Amino acid sequence: MENTTNPQLKIEDLKVLKEIVNQAVSRGAFNAGECTAIGAVYDKLNVFLNFIDAQEAAKQQAEAAEPTAQEPQGE
Repeated sequence: MENTTNPQLKIEDLKVLKEIVNQAVSRGAFNAGECTAIGAVYDKLNVFLNFIDAQEAAKQQAEAAEPTAQEPQGE
């Protein structure tokens, strides 16, 4: 069955994938020789997700600092 819609991968999907990898490693699902490659990808994913979280936090902080249109402006 071929999916003809655009692929949808969200940040939440990546967070779930990170947790899946973490659980698989903790349960011994990988051979020792595979751990280096898996760890490298996990680290990249972790850095990416931390970057996205920091951007989102900065965006929310900037939005909270902006005056709303309903607030009276000083004269």
